[in-house]
Amino acid sequence: MLVDTHAHLWFEDFSQDLADVLVRAKSAGVEKMIVPGTDLESSKKAIELASKYPGIIYAAAGVHPEELLNHKSSDLSFAALQTALRSELGTQVVAIGEIGTDASTEELKTHMGEQQLLFKTQCEVALELDLPVIIHTRNSFTETWEVLKSLKKMPRGQFHCFSLDEDALRLVLESGFYVSFCGNITWSKRVARMVRLVLDERLLLETDSPFMIPRIAKIPNSGPESSEPENNRNEPANVKLLAEIIAELRGQKLAEIEEMTTANVKTLFQL
Repeated sequence: MLVDTHAHLWFEDFSQDLADVLVRAKSAGVEKMIVPGTDLESSKKAIELASKYPGIIYAAAGVHPEELLNHKSSDLSFAALQTALRSELGTQVVAIGEIGTDASTEELKTHMGEQQLLFKTQCEVALELDLPVIIHTRNSFTETWEVLKSLKKMPRGQFHCFSLDEDALRLVLESGFYVSFCGNITWSKRVARMVRLVLDERLLLETDSPFMIPRIAKIPNSGPESSEPENNRNEPANVKLLAEIIAELRGQKLAEIEEMTTANVKTLFQL
């Protein structure tokens, strides 16, 4: 069994053919998926999907740092956010995410203080409820780490879509976090080189669907037609392709990757 630990299946991209997407995933050996929210509304949608597909889809609830640009500050009252997150949590919710910091644009950089407070608020909820965190950090590892170090206790969790350098990877692993890569290993030789540095017991698989499609992915009828693979829709079935690439990069058999990453999912997310 393979597990996609990061697929935004509530996106409009999947509104017409989610059942087919799940069939293709199962045919590829991907039997379970974790669906993270990026704001309260999408977190609710993720929970609804988990309720509709129990044992297949699991939800994560959280607010992505970019949402600070999409909402008025009053909409993201941090005290109210804590209350809202708690009210949405149920047996289908296995993590707080997708949360973190992002400095990929000048506009986001100007809101870094608010991002860090938002991130810290949600980490505190995760610690209180003993849930792992799913961390997004883009061009902002220093700011992300500042928040994590400021907490009363380091949370457990996953750095998803990893693209940082070797020093950051070492620190993340030493602190007990799990790491996952997605389609970025098919277009960045630098990122691909880091795949073999992750400990067996800390490696996870993900697609980040509908984004980050592997350059060599070829799934029939998956998203809009395009001659450029990166313009197509990514979906959980591509976990198998990524697992094959990761196995080759690490000099391991596919069966080994499948067994250890599934065991890691069960340990971290308690599925």
